Amino acid sequence: MSARGVRCCSTAAISGRARDLPNAMLGADMVEAANLLGIEAMTGHWEFTYGEAALRANLERFKGEFLAQNVFLTEEAAFNDAKAFDPASGRVFKPATIKELGGTRVAVIGQAFPYVPIAHPKRFTPDWTFGIREEELQKLVNALRGNDKVDAVLLLSHNGMDIDLKLASRITGIDVILGATPMTPCRSRSRSRMPAVSRWSPNAGSNGKFLGVLDLDIAKGKIGDLRYRLLPVYSELLKPDPAMEALIENCMRRMTENGTTRSEPPTACSTAAAISRDRWTS
Repeated sequence: MSARGVRCCSTAAISGRARDLPNAMLGADMVEAANLLGIEAMTGHWEFTYGEAALRANLERFKGEFLAQNVFLTEEAAFNDAKAFDPASGRVFKPATIKELGGTRVAVIGQAFPYVPIAHPKRFTPDWTFGIREEELQKLVNALRGNDKVDAVLLLSHNGMDIDLKLASRITGIDVILGATPMTPCRSRSRSRMPAVSRWSPNAGSNGKFLGVLDLDIAKGKIGDLRYRLLPVYSELLKPDPAMEALIENCMRRMTENGTTRSEPPTACSTAAAISRDRWTS
């Protein structure tokens, strides 16, 4: 069967051999790498630990879209007119984007790590609240389906596999959940209570070990078929990309020149997806 579809590639926690760079450069090196990779949409987790000023500075340089439907201003921050994507609702970041792909409309929603104030010091994000925000997510999906007439809805999620699977049983209208936690590469399927509708919650692992490739055959208003594959990345067999290699060397040199020798775990752990038109045969 030949079909025109949409291809989504996802990965998580790309840090490579430059383990110290994300901490030393407050994530700026990862922005450069993400731009070079051509990432079009992502959501966040560790990015929040750099604080609002560093995060917003990074997002200004990011060529893709940072999506997070579940981050809102605190009541006090809203009263003080703190910066937000939607001041009326208090939503801090753009919640979703719509891609016109192969004659279809595909919505991509961002779901940031919901437990940032619990897992990390509150001082990193004093003006923001997080959480799963299930009710707000369902309203957003309904609006995308009803008002924007999208043909498919994808969720870029950093919830964690257990929460993603629970959401798949409770939220209607989401076709695929692309997850990033746990870091173990896996593919799972959760059957919806709605007939003939499936939600997939795949993870592509961490540190660029796999590239998750999702092919969608989209008919008007629904997904007709899908195929998901984990492509292993054999670094010893692949010739390094000259542009990426030069970028890493440049970042390492800048870190050395600045006298930075921090040796903490890499903190570039995000859910990212590159979405493009594609044609596939099965």
